[in-house]
Amino acid sequence: MSWSIVADSSCNFRAYEPRTPGLVFSTAPLKISVGGTEYIDDAALDVDMLNRLVAASSEESHSACPSAGEWAELFRAADNVIAITISANLSASYEAAEMARDIVLKEDPTRNIFILNSRAAGGKLELLVQRIDEYISSGTCSFDEVVAYAKHLEERSQVLFSLCSYENLVKAGRMPRLAGTLASRLNIRMLGIASDEGTIKVIGPTRGERKTFKKILDSLESNGFNGGLIYIDHVDNRVAAETLRALIKERWMSAEIHVRPCGGLCSYYAEESGIIIGFEFEK
Repeated sequence: MSWSIVADSSCNFRAYEPRTPGLVFSTAPLKISVGGTEYIDDAALDVDMLNRLVAASSEESHSACPSAGEWAELFRAADNVIAITISANLSASYEAAEMARDIVLKEDPTRNIFILNSRAAGGKLELLVQRIDEYISSGTCSFDEVVAYAKHLEERSQVLFSLCSYENLVKAGRMPRLAGTLASRLNIRMLGIASDEGTIKVIGPTRGERKTFKKILDSLESNGFNGGLIYIDHVDNRVAAETLRALIKERWMSAEIHVRPCGGLCSYYAEESGIIIGFEFEK
């Protein structure tokens, strides 16, 4: 029985080498429209160019989820499919994936397709992909066992957002307007976390890089992180991401830390210098 893990492009993997022999990883790209032109969030996208266009454009910009047809095409690649989407409360990607599942199962009822609402974006999805792949590769697993593991893992992982620009989040209704406007006017970095519903919950403001890093470390600890897997995704902010990696490693020597640039969708919403941190916890 063949396996596939499919994520939408809120997962910042643009190339991923599965540990499981024969497992296929693929990405359903979201789209970002700027000045009337649509940009596909795939491996070919020049993210730096997109960020410059968004910053320079005076016209309205927006994002769009993968279509049901795009999801369905990817679901046909394997007998057993685990799909992971951006939070269902941030995008219609989850709903489109559900429609695609119905289409494919109507064609072939013998397939197994499970859709996991990550209740997040960015690093948490990369963590989910890696851990689910590792679980499948560890031995002979039934589809139901993998689904149960994926659900448990989603409940035991979280995402932090450290942002200094909020315009696109506010415009899209992903962040309370008052919080975004106030933070922008005061020119402060805001730390947020995913709520139980999969929306962005503001923890509080931070001033200065050192205080920001300390608040991130304290938030990781208070949310149960104890040196497991963690992904740090950044928007053209590798120096800060690497500094944060070193600080996390200093406090939790056993941590497995990966630093990655954001793709188009996460760059669009995290904006300049944004950092998205996905981590697992033990609570």
